[in-house]
Amino acid sequence: MEVDMNQPSPAERLRSLLCSASSLDIVAASRRVSLLDGHAVDDAGRLTIEVPGDSALALDLSDGPLPALIEITDVSPVAMRNRIRARVTLAGGLRPAGGTTTIFDMAAADLTERGVTTYVAPAEFAAAAPDLLASREAALLCHLVDAHADLVSWLSRLVPVERLHGVTRVYPLHLDRFGIVLRLEFPSHDRDVRLPFGQPCVAVEDAPSRMLELLARARACRRRVP
Repeated sequence: MEVDMNQPSPAERLRSLLCSASSLDIVAASRRVSLLDGHAVDDAGRLTIEVPGDSALALDLSDGPLPALIEITDVSPVAMRNRIRARVTLAGGLRPAGGTTTIFDMAAADLTERGVTTYVAPAEFAAAAPDLLASREAALLCHLVDAHADLVSWLSRLVPVERLHGVTRVYPLHLDRFGIVLRLEFPSHDRDVRLPFGQPCVAVEDAPSRMLELLARARACRRRVP
């Protein structure tokens, strides 16, 4: 399979999503449980979940490991018409690890983006690292919209003109070390376009300068802002 070196791999995107997600749903023992701020992924890619000790799920786990599904919905921090960026389904098993801590042993993972589902092998997930901007992405995108909304329109100058015909709104959808993804809204549909940085960020502090480089390129384009 051809690998696109200008964006994070599916395994990296999945790892980033799990690290930045604030909530997840667990489906186990005929129950669906929603947990907020109760999970973490360690350096080895192991997913640990804090299950409230007085919950029905904790009671189920007291009898031993359980087969389970974990579902996560990635929602854009920026308000727009269709805010769902990705959906994740993890299949595997839950096992108690002492106290309220539960370990999820992943057997399979599916990442669905823009209607396309990609399988991520557990070994690929474990070997991947989250994108270095993952923990700051939401804050950076919201700052861009709240403090520099006009710059988003300027960035759209870098999109091929034939892809902008009929566009009504432009939003920042994703930000990672490789670049920014713009959401182009049309009356009846939307389209996502990636604008790559000249060089990937090697530290979080590189993001502002990379964005300024993109804006300089956009300002050099002799085209009207949508």
